[in-house]
Amino acid sequence: MIAALIAAAVPLARAMPQDSPRSEIVNVEALMTRVGPPSPLAIKEFKNAGMEGVRPHTLTASERTTVEVTLASLPLLTRRVLEKKLHYLAFVDGIPGEGTGLTSPVAKTGLYDITLRASILDEPLSIFLTTKERRLFTNDGTGLTVMVSGTGTDALTYVLLHESAHVVDNSCGITANPRSRFVADIWASQKRFVPRLEASVVAATAFHGGRPLRIGQAAAVYDAMAQTGFVSLYATHGSLDDFAELVAWREILVQHQGNLVIEVKDASGKSLRRWEPLTFPEVQKRFEDVDKLRASPATCRGVV
Repeated sequence: MIAALIAAAVPLARAMPQDSPRSEIVNVEALMTRVGPPSPLAIKEFKNAGMEGVRPHTLTASERTTVEVTLASLPLLTRRVLEKKLHYLAFVDGIPGEGTGLTSPVAKTGLYDITLRASILDEPLSIFLTTKERRLFTNDGTGLTVMVSGTGTDALTYVLLHESAHVVDNSCGITANPRSRFVADIWASQKRFVPRLEASVVAATAFHGGRPLRIGQAAAVYDAMAQTGFVSLYATHGSLDDFAELVAWREILVQHQGNLVIEVKDASGKSLRRWEPLTFPEVQKRFEDVDKLRASPATCRGVV
């Protein structure tokens, strides 16, 4: 996933399956009409979070082509839901590097705005992931560092896969159902684990409401994560992000032939420990649930 964003010169057809009907290309063209300025409410939310310098970003012609190619690469179900439920896709400047954006409902419409940090348009995914992950740990004098590598695609594709999964989830009522296979035996509520997971060290990270841990604890955290069904520590933030992470990484693995690697390195840069979450047995079981969801015509009955 450290590949650069698809160049603007790449034809749209290269991002589409060769047997895609013309109607699906039109679907992407329809989505491009929703690419516009951020809503005043989104700007207000960023400022309320302390990002006073946030401001609208106007896409260049090449950036619009990049966005179009990325939208075309999204799963068919996702594009169909977005066609019905996306209000605006917008980009802003002035968000710190560890921030991404937000997906927010538009009051009384049933539609959603997706507002993203504009710098992800040309940000390598590994940098994006590593910056985000390092927020979880504090320096303890050991010289250890965490490095996260993604292959197969870029930061924009990953972020759009994740954020658009929220729109699918909210529109189709997936994690809202306590009997959903994405919730049962994992989440007691939207933000609370079932007891067996609350006892795990993965419940103690800042993503799940805890404080940053000493970097010397990183290996124990990732060893514990390997025993769960979480594809990333960010998935522990809540049931919505758990679902979005599963969908995003399954698509990256299958469609983009990508991978996710987490390493703990010493002060000289030598890799001491390495994990590949997409190969964790419990994660692979949950990927099967993602495949079933996408293959079922009843996934979003009444929406698509």
